[in-house]
Amino acid sequence: MSGERVKRFKRDVQRFFWLPPDVSRPPAPLWPTVRVWLFCLAVGALCAALGWEEEGPFVMMTVVLLSLLDDVSEGVRHGRPAFVAALACGWGVNMLARASVPSSDSLWGEYGVDALWTLVAMATFVAVSRLPRR
Repeated sequence: MSGERVKRFKRDVQRFFWLPPDVSRPPAPLWPTVRVWLFCLAVGALCAALGWEEEGPFVMMTVVLLSLLDDVSEGVRHGRPAFVAALACGWGVNMLARASVPSSDSLWGEYGVDALWTLVAMATFVAVSRLPRR
């Protein structure tokens, strides 16, 4: 690679991980996040209706993670801490709900747990990104 292309590549990678300090960092947008969550609900309900045990939770988790990573890469305020907090809260609610909900043969119980933890993860991400700057 030529020297100019290397410099441009390096600059692009640095902008992905470290936005310049003078760039404003808005909080995570609320309505696109709600739309992504509703899409997750629709996909999870479709998978539960079709009897796909493994695919529904996997697709819901993948959509949530990609949505959160997309917001972090766009440079929302407190992006990385919000991402970590969202994963921790979502995982915690998932574990608590699976421990408290009795297991059944119905996929709709699993779907309810998956819908709950995706909601908690996305709400935590939006809430942490709306905290004021120092």
